[in-house]
Amino acid sequence: MKTINVLSTAVLLLLAVEVAATASVHSLNACPDMIFIDGIEDAAVPSGGLGGLYPGAQVRTVTVGAAQHDYYLYVPTSYTPSSPMPMLVAWHGSVINQAAIPLVAQQTRDFWQSEAEAQRFIVVAQAATGGTGCAPCGWRSSDVSVLSALLSDVQADYNIATTRRYAWGYSAGGHIMHYLGLLNSEFFAAYAVSGAELSFAASQAVYPTSATRKIPTYISVGQSDFYYPYAQADIITFLQAGWELNHNLWFDDFIGGHEINHQLPTQAWNKICISTTLD
Repeated sequence: MKTINVLSTAVLLLLAVEVAATASVHSLNACPDMIFIDGIEDAAVPSGGLGGLYPGAQVRTVTVGAAQHDYYLYVPTSYTPSSPMPMLVAWHGSVINQAAIPLVAQQTRDFWQSEAEAQRFIVVAQAATGGTGCAPCGWRSSDVSVLSALLSDVQADYNIATTRRYAWGYSAGGHIMHYLGLLNSEFFAAYAVSGAELSFAASQAVYPTSATRKIPTYISVGQSDFYYPYAQADIITFLQAGWELNHNLWFDDFIGGHEINHQLPTQAWNKICISTTLD
């Protein structure tokens, strides 16, 4: 079984099937500039989920404990239950107040929607739980239980390629995504962050050297962002830990401040798309 670990809490996600690393993952053929993969065996390790509505954007709900949590899903028109499809989890940044969280989560899904449609992957945008009276409102350790539940929900109702699960986070969501990605490098194929840095992960004693595989990582940050020098330092940290620039580590610095590069979905997906947990 594969687990996802956060803040000293191990949360069971899904049963993983052992596969040979030499097998083909046929869905990689949809990646830009990918050389065609042939072969009878497909090592995508499909979740086999059935019954979910498709295609299009929708709101789904999971129950964790006594609380219900909405999340925002997009399934491209190319989806068919007979073929496992990659999935990307998206975490937004801090939000001005609790009431704004659902809209920001929906906007996060919509931000990735065109790329998901063009490149054939499912987008799952989670909403932070924030907290009563929070301002700004961000992510809490309990949100990982929600992440576990929504991943189980998606993979039960949609046929997901479980060797091709990706993640992205912006700002506060990116700080934690560094932590999640490095601590769960056998679960996620690759991850990307925007306007974020490694300090939260380091505060939990998680570093690039903590990862059990050199999970491909894409870092995007504006040149006027407060986090710009920290993101530059993070690149050095990854390199010292054995990552290779433009192989399994990419740095996108663009003209701008603490914001998301509008070309981010295409630029990030073009790099991380060919990564699988078999790498």
